[in-house]
Amino acid sequence: MVEELLRIDLKGDELHRRLGGGIPAGTIMLIEGDRGTGKSILSQRLLYGFLMNGYTASYISSQYTTVEYVKQMMSISYDVIPFLIRKKLVFVSLYPLLSGVSEERKFLSRLLGEPRLWEQDIVVIDSFSSVLSREQEVRSVRNFLMYIKRLSSLGKVIILTANPEELPRDVLFLLEEASTLLMRLNVRVFGGDLKNSATIVKYNNAKGVFQKIIPFRVEPKVGLVVEIAAVV
Repeated sequence: MVEELLRIDLKGDELHRRLGGGIPAGTIMLIEGDRGTGKSILSQRLLYGFLMNGYTASYISSQYTTVEYVKQMMSISYDVIPFLIRKKLVFVSLYPLLSGVSEERKFLSRLLGEPRLWEQDIVVIDSFSSVLSREQEVRSVRNFLMYIKRLSSLGKVIILTANPEELPRDVLFLLEEASTLLMRLNVRVFGGDLKNSATIVKYNNAKGVFQKIIPFRVEPKVGLVVEIAAVV
């Protein structure tokens, strides 16, 4: 029997409560935001929460090599090495491919052609917009979204991060329409300081009361910390 709610709680961390007690099974989560708004750190926090609660995951990165990713996670006290060793976490770096010049690559079809990525309970693609910016055909995007819709119907959670500035408006619209949980991240001035915040724009099938705006900060050796004060 598929769980209705996948837990992401960590000791001393309120993110799971602010999101209604966890992430509903079958969620397609889109995290939007400009550069520097915290898309990667939020996806990393969610991933670590899933792993610590017994789920398996794939993390596909467009910016980190494996060594860089492990170092990044360790810097915020999210130790993923045991999960990599036990194969509870599959990490794939697209960085060498995406940094290549001139050759057009069908990244979406290549992703779909790697079944081991999609066998896990959770799949994170960070940043999906970096992949799509090299995809020439809208039809390929539609086919990919149909595929992850089928996966979500099996109870899997798919998390995509995207910078809206990297995508054509029609492609961004397709992503937003396909998502069941849409969060927009930004940085605002609050109390004289710059604060990151996540605004929940759409949350289908939420299983509990959630907070519409979630302010957060990132602390070295601590990770993502949800703020008590609201950002307006």
